Amino acid sequence: MLQGSIKDIVDRSGGTEVKFYQVDMELVDLQSNEKVWMDSKKIKKVVDRPGTSW
Repeated sequence: MLQGSIKDIVDRSGGTEVKFYQVDMELVDLQSNEKVWMDSKKIKKVVDRPGTSW
């Protein structure tokens, strides 16, 4: 069985927004209840949003 979780954090400052994503996964053998594989990935994304001008 493959199970996991996704977490996200958003940090805003002025017109810049930084998004952090973390995915944690683990693979469990259901017959022996043994964790066969585990991994974690982190992703960072920067978004620049220009301010509104009138």
